[in-house]
Amino acid sequence: MPRDASNPAPIVLTTTRTKSQATQIVYGLDLRGIVAGITANPTISKDAYAVVLTKGNEMMARSAIESIWDALLESTPRASDLDGNCFFCGYDTTGLMPPLICPECGNELDSITARRAASEGWLE
Repeated sequence: MPRDASNPAPIVLTTTRTKSQATQIVYGLDLRGIVAGITANPTISKDAYAVVLTKGNEMMARSAIESIWDALLESTPRASDLDGNCFFCGYDTTGLMPPLICPECGNELDSITARRAASEGWLE
């Protein structure tokens, strides 16, 4: 669905901790023909920047965000430490097959949210 011109409120697609991440996301959207911008995050959270839709299809933009985050988090394929322990609770997850949901704490360790938490060092 195209963005309604009568509603000028910005649509926040995602938030990021760093301006570099926000810039990379905007670039990834631009490659898909979606125009987005970077603003200060309007919500109270650990993320300082918000990527907002400027022009384009909101549904297409939202579906592109996951693949863009996946590329940004390529070096963190799973929210676990080098020994294969869950980032959140320390449970040994070696040998478990994806999609990996920790049997101890229930976090989906392959998810974008969990991978971001592990790469940025914050716990939910």
